[in-house]
Amino acid sequence: MNSNEDPKNPFLSIILCTYNGQNYLKQQLDSLLAQSYDHFEVVALDDRSQDETYAILCSYAEKDKRIVAEQNNQQLGLNQNFEKGIRKAKGSYLLICDQDDVWMPNKLEELVSNLNGSLLYFHNSNYMDADDRLLGKTLSDKFRMRSNPHPLAFLLLNSITGHTCMFDRSLIDRNLLPFPSMVYYDNWVGFIASLNGSCTYIDRCLVNYRMHGKNFAASKRKPKRLNAALRLQFQKHMIAFGNAFPDNSPTRQWLLRIAKTYETQSMRNNLTRGLLLASNFRLLTQFRKKNQLHSLALCIKMAYKPLPNHMPQA
Repeated sequence: MNSNEDPKNPFLSIILCTYNGQNYLKQQLDSLLAQSYDHFEVVALDDRSQDETYAILCSYAEKDKRIVAEQNNQQLGLNQNFEKGIRKAKGSYLLICDQDDVWMPNKLEELVSNLNGSLLYFHNSNYMDADDRLLGKTLSDKFRMRSNPHPLAFLLLNSITGHTCMFDRSLIDRNLLPFPSMVYYDNWVGFIASLNGSCTYIDRCLVNYRMHGKNFAASKRKPKRLNAALRLQFQKHMIAFGNAFPDNSPTRQWLLRIAKTYETQSMRNNLTRGLLLASNFRLLTQFRKKNQLHSLALCIKMAYKPLPNHMPQA
């Protein structure tokens, strides 16, 4: 935070990354500009859309100087686009924004009113369909939402989705960037925040999170079995998490041991991986709304199945 800034009125940066989002973008932008807390900028980065998305961003930027719109020279992809936005952000606190949701008018005000020295703040959200109908379900129906999750909880699952979080810009200097290519950006933000400080959960639905054909279908395209390419990716996944811990940390050594089991396909490696994951199943499944037996079973299945929150590689 800027030393001359009023801690009760911090400058916020909303990072909006877009790609072919013309259908819902205006509704999202209108919800940003309707915020009751108005001390913010919108860093809008378009990733070479083929529709009218960038034109919409530019038209809004012309009307409201808080919005800065830019189109990438080449397509970056999800992680790198948000990484670029984070590097450009000027705010003391940074927020991630999807192109197709709707923010409640008091979202920013509610987050700022809960500032308590945590590195990250996150909230609940309503599920909404393509036609703006609320589905009667929230993120907390799917995940166990809690303040101060253990860093290992982010290895397999994630309840701090991008559109729900606001984080202190000091995270940038705590190995937040660059994002590992095989880990979703919001998964990594939550992990780094929990590793370095506290995370505060706010039990309010402050966004209507849209589920529609494109984003829902993408969430279901998951590989069912391990192969050589996936083993290499999962090894890098474990190494990235492990290297974030201090050199002398037992957790670091535990994660690097798991990474080694992905080197080759063998019954011994599968068994070792399953046992190692099972040994910490309570921490690994903090976000899971299942009983302990189901949570243990999830960890054991990772002996031969792909990681559930792994980011697919091209």
